[in-house]
Amino acid sequence: MPSRELLAGGYRNQVWKVRSGRGFVIEKQYAEDPGSPNPMYPNLPDHEAAAMAHLTGTGCAPELVSYRPPEHHHGAQVVYRYVAGTQWKRGVDDVARLLSTVHRLPPPRGLRRLQRSATEALAHADAVVADTPSARSRVRMARARPEGMVHRPVRRPSLVHTDCGPGNIVRARDGLVLIDWQCPGVGDPVEDIACFLSPAMMILYATPPHTAAARQAFLDAYADDEVVRRYHRDGPAWHYRIASYCVWRAHRLARHQPEVAARYRAALDAELELLAEW
Repeated sequence: MPSRELLAGGYRNQVWKVRSGRGFVIEKQYAEDPGSPNPMYPNLPDHEAAAMAHLTGTGCAPELVSYRPPEHHHGAQVVYRYVAGTQWKRGVDDVARLLSTVHRLPPPRGLRRLQRSATEALAHADAVVADTPSARSRVRMARARPEGMVHRPVRRPSLVHTDCGPGNIVRARDGLVLIDWQCPGVGDPVEDIACFLSPAMMILYATPPHTAAARQAFLDAYADDEVVRRYHRDGPAWHYRIASYCVWRAHRLARHQPEVAARYRAALDAELELLAEW
C-alpha cells in the first residue's frame, strides 16, 4: 500500500490517507469555498478540529492529531487518526444510539450557532430557495412549504454534526464512528435526526432511502423522548430545509455537472414526497 493515498469523495477539500508510524492518519487539506459559501455545509476547519478535540475519548469521532490554521499560501489542515472500518449500510438503532450519545454531551464553546427551532429552520430554507434563480423551483417549493410552525428555540442546544449521512458513518471494530466534522455547530439535535432519516441524503450517498419501519426503529432507539417528540412536531420544517438545499445545489451544478445535478433533483423529489406524507 502506498505511504500516501488520495481518497475519493472529497468535493472541495483534498483528503489523504497517510502512513504514520505503525498506523495511518487522515490529512484533510482545506480549500477556500469558490464563489458563494455553501448555505448548509460550509468549510469550517477550526470547528472540525474543535469538535474532534472535544469528543476525544468518547469513541464517537476520530482522534485529532493536529490542526494547522490557514496561512498566506496554504489552506487549513486537519490531521486525525484513520478509522478502519466500512461505510454504514444497516443498523438504524446503532446510529440512533451514536447520535443520542453525541447530543447528550455538553457542547464545546466557540462553534457556530445553528438554527434552533422549526421557525428558524424554515426561515433559513426560505433564504436558500430565494437564492435560486429558477422561478419554477421557487413555485414548487412554495407549494410544499409547511405552514403554521411557530416554536421557540430549543432550551438546551446540543453539539450537532449537521452532515450525518451514511457516507460519514463508519462501522469500526468497536462500534460506529462519525467522521467528517467539517461543519458542526450548536443547535437542535432534530437537525441531525432529520439529516439521517432524510430520503434525499440517502440518495445523495447512493443508498436506498429508509423504509417507514426503519425510520420508526431509529426513533424508538433514540435515547431522548423529548427530542423524538420535537422531531414528530417539527420534522417537516427540517426536511423542507433539506429540500431547499437540493434545489440550490441542483441549480448550481446543472451546467457543469449535469449528472450530479440530476441526482440532486431525484433527492429533491424523494424529500418532497416524504413531506407530502407527513
